[in-house]
Amino acid sequence: MSNQLKDAEVWVERGDEFVKQNETEKAIECFTRAINLNPRMAHAFFKRGNVFFNANMMREALSDYNNAIVLNEGFSFAYFKRGNVYFNLKYYNQAVEDYNTAIAMNPDFSFAYFKRGMSWMMQKKYEEALEDFEKTIELNPTYMPAHLSKGNIKFERKQFDDAIRDYSRSLELDSRQEKTLITRGLALIQVNKFKNAISDFTAAIKLNEKSYLVHNYRGLTYNRLKEYAKAIEDFNNVIKYNPDFADAYNNRGLTHFVMKSYLQAVEDYTKGLKINPNSAVLYFNRGNAFYYLKKVTDAIIDFDKAIELDPKVAAFYSSRGNCKIFINQTKEGIKDFSKAISINPKMHNAYISRGNAFAKMKYNHKALEDFTLAIELKPDSHVAFLNRGLAFKAEGKMDKAAKDLNEFLKLVNPDSRSAIQVRNWLAKMNR
Repeated sequence: MSNQLKDAEVWVERGDEFVKQNETEKAIECFTRAINLNPRMAHAFFKRGNVFFNANMMREALSDYNNAIVLNEGFSFAYFKRGNVYFNLKYYNQAVEDYNTAIAMNPDFSFAYFKRGMSWMMQKKYEEALEDFEKTIELNPTYMPAHLSKGNIKFERKQFDDAIRDYSRSLELDSRQEKTLITRGLALIQVNKFKNAISDFTAAIKLNEKSYLVHNYRGLTYNRLKEYAKAIEDFNNVIKYNPDFADAYNNRGLTHFVMKSYLQAVEDYTKGLKINPNSAVLYFNRGNAFYYLKKVTDAIIDFDKAIELDPKVAAFYSSRGNCKIFINQTKEGIKDFSKAISINPKMHNAYISRGNAFAKMKYNHKALEDFTLAIELKPDSHVAFLNRGLAFKAEGKMDKAAKDLNEFLKLVNPDSRSAIQVRNWLAKMNR
């Protein structure tokens, strides 16, 4: 019998060598021979379980860890490894129970705290997860995944400054984390640190030049900084590395739009629609470009399609309303503005547009109501003050008109053409 036990140990040693050589099948065969010779050999079950785990054979690994624990109830690492199996199988409560046992046996088991934290995190129990990640860091301050996971929770909870600090610590420990650089960049955008975000996206691109999503993020950030040429260069790269990514054409189209290159914007939106013909946003954006090209019929067709695809977006109706006003279908325009307001009662631009339509129809009382509502929603809306001032002027209410026009002057560039014109009106009104 003693020779049989010795032979079992020999097979375990051979299995260990095959594990080092990544010879999975041979390692399993050796550990199986050891178990056949000594069925009470807990560490043979444990080692074979590890091989099964690494081969993603979770059910087989679970069976072996169960046997290891039955044979040695004080085997803390077997509980930890079985917890990992449960975690991979998404049985998070069972995983937590095993990590609890492993920690109870070994209170300084930092990896067990980390994995228990990940189990809490997957269940969105963020306070418990953070507590475990903090404990992991206390026991193992240089364990990068714990800092990263803390950052991910803070990001999820929109605590962006805290998330940035955690990501920064994670990157201090390993600067070549592409995903962490990207996520920190996204967090930096949320706190309006656009140049820092671009630095992170650039660092991520150096690690993976063909990452089209990072080029897309950086392009969007360049747009925020009004560096449109650089934005277009990034969107060109997005299309180069992923020609079927419709968002890249949309984003490049938006960049051309703000540069007033409306024909190029239309071309990009059209290319995007060939890839994603059910994109309400692409139809809406192309409609806006058509409108600025004064191709109003084409714009209305696109807004109709956008509304057909997604009838609950206020901006679609408001933009179509502007087109109706342009072609003197004022009543139809008012209907669209009213629909936009019913969807989004806080859409101050829709009140201004509807107020202008009422003023055009000489319904000054209704126009004044809409301009007043727009001002209540956005007290710094210079357009609303200007239009309400003109509506008061049309009604002969010069004091109220002067008050609004002066308020308009406080909100705009004093050297602008509209400011000069308003001052001339005020002079003629002796105000």
